[in-house]
Amino acid sequence: MLAVCLVAATSVYTDLTRFANPVGDKYVPYFGPGQNDFSYAYFGARALLADVNPYRNKRPEFTNPIFPIERIKGDDYKQLYPPGYLLTLVPLAHWKGADWQAAARVWFRFNLAALVAIAALTWALARRATQTPLTSLWIPFLAVCLALNPGEELGLERGQGDTLIGLLCWTAVLCFLRGSTGVAIFLAMWGTFIKGYPVVFAAGLGLLALRGGRWRQTLAGGAAAVVVFVLPVLRYLDDAGRAIRYRSDMFLPVWFNHSFRNLVHRFSPANAEKGRLVLSAFALAVALAALVKAWRSSSRETPSAHASWVVLFAIASLGTMIGYSSFSVSYDLILIYPGTLILALSQNRMASALALPGWARHALGAGLLACLWLLFVCRLGDDPPGYDGNIPAAAYGLAGLFVILSALLARGIARRAEA
Repeated sequence: MLAVCLVAATSVYTDLTRFANPVGDKYVPYFGPGQNDFSYAYFGARALLADVNPYRNKRPEFTNPIFPIERIKGDDYKQLYPPGYLLTLVPLAHWKGADWQAAARVWFRFNLAALVAIAALTWALARRATQTPLTSLWIPFLAVCLALNPGEELGLERGQGDTLIGLLCWTAVLCFLRGSTGVAIFLAMWGTFIKGYPVVFAAGLGLLALRGGRWRQTLAGGAAAVVVFVLPVLRYLDDAGRAIRYRSDMFLPVWFNHSFRNLVHRFSPANAEKGRLVLSAFALAVALAALVKAWRSSSRETPSAHASWVVLFAIASLGTMIGYSSFSVSYDLILIYPGTLILALSQNRMASALALPGWARHALGAGLLACLWLLFVCRLGDDPPGYDGNIPAAAYGLAGLFVILSALLARGIARRAEA
């Protein structure tokens, strides 16, 4: 309760302090007229709808006036987002046409509804993990935690698609735990095709779904995702690959970049890339350990324990790719926020299952409290948004979270080995 109340208080505080003088908005760097990142992907969706290459074309109506054209290996590129993201917006482009601002308002309202849905998913998964009949009044409380924090508000202001990815991934977790593996794999792969962050999550969930003779559902879900999100844009994959690689090499040492590279860069710019690889390898090892534990728990432990380990795997796998990306912006934290809240709510049950001594229980609670605060406050410092003097608090929270996950997994695997 202390952890989730702290998160709610942090979210509300960071939202309200924007009104204090002398600076206006202190957390979200505004980029008028609003939802500009959405417009970038939307122009690509309109190009797809017109059967035009969204990455390279000479059609002025598909040139975004806000963002510059990128020069990649001698060619002009109008788009850097994956084709799966553009395909996802095609129905909206068909509906609203050239009026991207009207479409952005629809997208904004959709994201608000998606946040409520993610809160409901968090509540449902927490009930499974804790085996506690949590009242549905938790849903609006969790929605406050998820919506009123600097990372998500930045995503809403920019019109980004990470909230949708979060909705897809955590719906996939719940579907998987309920036995609907085909739907779970389809949703996880859909999220991966929008942006690459869920790639480890989708691969691991696919392996977990193969257990228990569910390979037909798993393959069907994966095949359906490929048919829907890959085959229609197959001819653009070469250009898309170049654009995605170009985007993945971008790096800015700003507070809203909570990547492992930015974390190391603050201490040693010369070792930023090396440190990124070391921390990413550690995070991937934690994710693989969580995958092994989730695999074993499906037949050896209670359903609630299995749900807890699957949630831990989701946090670790999604967090690995968030940390690995050189330019990981705060709005992608919505991918792990639900899992961190579930972990906070279920920490007492997990501590009992792992037979943690008293001091370790207190250490776990204090560690989670610190990590969640850093993740949800996003930055430290009094400089206006966008200034380099601010500290990327979420980067420290993400690294600390992996330390906690590694300790829990080490204890869980060791106890099983002893048994």
